[in-house]
Amino acid sequence: MSHTKNPDINFSLFDKNEGTLKLTSAETQKDFITVSIADLPSSCSGEVRVLVQNIKEDRPFYLKSQPAGTDCFLIDLSPLKEMAVFGRQTTFCFFIECTLNGKQVFYTLREQEPPASLLQRYRIFAAEIWLQETPSTSSVEYVGVASNKKDFKNLFCAALCSRNRYLELTHACRLRSCRMTGGILKLKFDLETGFHKYVKTVFTFRSKLAEDAISYDFHTVSEKKHGNMLRITAALDLKTVDLKSIYWDVRAVLQGPVTENTGELPISMDVPSRMYQKFLYNGSFSGEKGFFLYPYYTGKQTLAFAYREKNKYDGLSVIFKEFLAIFLYRIARPYWKKKHICLVCEKFSSMAQDNGYYFFKHCMENKEEQFLKKNIYYIITKDSPDRERVLPYKNRLLDFMSIRHLCYILAADLIVSSDSRYHTYPLQSRHSIFNRYIKKIPFVFLQHGVIALKKVDNFYGKGQKGACNLFVVSTETEKQTIIDNFGYKPEEVINTGLPRWDVLHDKSQDRREIMIMPTWRNWLDSVPDKDFEASDYFTHYMALLNSRKLADLLEKYDLEINFYLHAKFQEYSDQFQSKSPRIHLISFGETAVNEMLMRCRMLITDYSSVCWDILYQDKPTIFYQFDLDKYEEAHGSYLDMKTDLFGDRAENQEQLLSLLEEHIKNNFKMKPEYEKMRKFYFNFSDQQHSRHICEEIKEKLL
Repeated sequence: MSHTKNPDINFSLFDKNEGTLKLTSAETQKDFITVSIADLPSSCSGEVRVLVQNIKEDRPFYLKSQPAGTDCFLIDLSPLKEMAVFGRQTTFCFFIECTLNGKQVFYTLREQEPPASLLQRYRIFAAEIWLQETPSTSSVEYVGVASNKKDFKNLFCAALCSRNRYLELTHACRLRSCRMTGGILKLKFDLETGFHKYVKTVFTFRSKLAEDAISYDFHTVSEKKHGNMLRITAALDLKTVDLKSIYWDVRAVLQGPVTENTGELPISMDVPSRMYQKFLYNGSFSGEKGFFLYPYYTGKQTLAFAYREKNKYDGLSVIFKEFLAIFLYRIARPYWKKKHICLVCEKFSSMAQDNGYYFFKHCMENKEEQFLKKNIYYIITKDSPDRERVLPYKNRLLDFMSIRHLCYILAADLIVSSDSRYHTYPLQSRHSIFNRYIKKIPFVFLQHGVIALKKVDNFYGKGQKGACNLFVVSTETEKQTIIDNFGYKPEEVINTGLPRWDVLHDKSQDRREIMIMPTWRNWLDSVPDKDFEASDYFTHYMALLNSRKLADLLEKYDLEINFYLHAKFQEYSDQFQSKSPRIHLISFGETAVNEMLMRCRMLITDYSSVCWDILYQDKPTIFYQFDLDKYEEAHGSYLDMKTDLFGDRAENQEQLLSLLEEHIKNNFKMKPEYEKMRKFYFNFSDQQHSRHICEEIKEKLL
């Protein structure tokens, strides 16, 4: 280690600094940087030392430095390499420590005249480092120095970031045209190469699994100088691409001048390009069985493509419907705003059996509208199998994608949902513009489980697309997980338990039912049927459902199994079959999930959060995790699956069936070690979870 941590400094230097010193120059070479300071106090006594502090932590540390002239210092930055975090940018702020009148003081640094050029402003001081325990194909990280970073009061900072991130900071790449004609994808874009060399353009499948990584090279049709940019025309024959669902990225590949390593740069889209793509361009490429490929712009306003099954909301007609709703809303805005609308929904606005429904039902039956001073409406599709459950409140129902529904979204001042706020509308709609309105509405995230077995902070974290204003949790451990990993403040996370637990109680007496409910896999999301049937997921569960040993166990102990797929996999439910009359394949809407959870004697799952509903009822769970390594790579977890689960764990069918028979012989009683964990997690004194959520909403949001 070439830096020294000071045990006496355990506070934020951002709060302790006496002011700012100006830099007259900053030159980098290998792992060192030489800085010249213009206004170092002349009365400074003793040694001048350099510290850096991670902007997200309160533990600064010293860097080795030595004088290199008058008010000039050579600083060793190599210790920062040890602070690199794979996949994330880590930023450090510089501080100067000196002694004035016997007092230790700290100063931040700022360049006197910031470099105009991005290539000068962002300097590379270390060619590359290799992070351990990461795939070698993606583990190269750059260390860069950035001056005048806007996020930190224009202070002089050091950042560790990926090579691709460095290229995004220093180079421009702008789309000029995108056409899909006759199966040929043709792009034209302007690229600022700087000191780098343009190599090629690639079309890459966005996958969570390394084994599914696939990339295709565009044919570069032409390269022409266009001012200080290089105008590139590239073409790709889509008929030669093995298209997978869902997302594909387009990037320009650049080669560095020194190490000759390559990095990739996304193609940005300016406002005219985005508006043209959203409102006017309807070109696409037709794939198999109703799937199609089309361009869209990401949250970072860069070009990407989606390959998925076409739905009825993908046509340009949705634009006209949205504009009509906007017109009707605006001409009567005062009327709408007086309604104080709160919208409630569940997954895809097609369900009424999870936390959204039970919260809505509680509000309708317990005068919570008066308490919250809101008119509460439930969004649901006309053809939903669950529609009958909400018909008693038909004056508070909104038919999904009706003009009334659209107007109420524009007028809403609160969304409460068990899924992201965007489930109030077609989640996948090529031309819709309503996301820009939905994201501004305050949102209470009820969840549909307990966050522990699946990492979701990249979507539900603060500042991410699925971010919320109030995050509902069910244990103090989960609350700390959200605070530590999602970026929320303690007051934004409420430990109330889930609304569906209001009615959750054991109904398994005199029943002999076991529930199997696996969760989904993001690498199988919306894939064609043939790809799903070839997956480990399908083959393992089909083998289990048709196991002779399982059928014999059910017959011997007079048991039945209800097998229920996750909502995201319901489209594949017809592919599953079982020869045993004691195994029932339950389709979406046939029986409410909550009801099956109450009736079952025990649960078999893999990584599904419904295991917490079973734990809440004091019933056992077996975790069937035949693809743990792949799941950890694609999803990740906030706990150790091998040591922290509150149920027995099986990695293959033989282990699973052995554990199942053990639980049957024990009359489905919780094992003492798991009973102890249950008491640790849950500390609720009543089943008034929805009531407590209403109280928290009123206190914190209204």
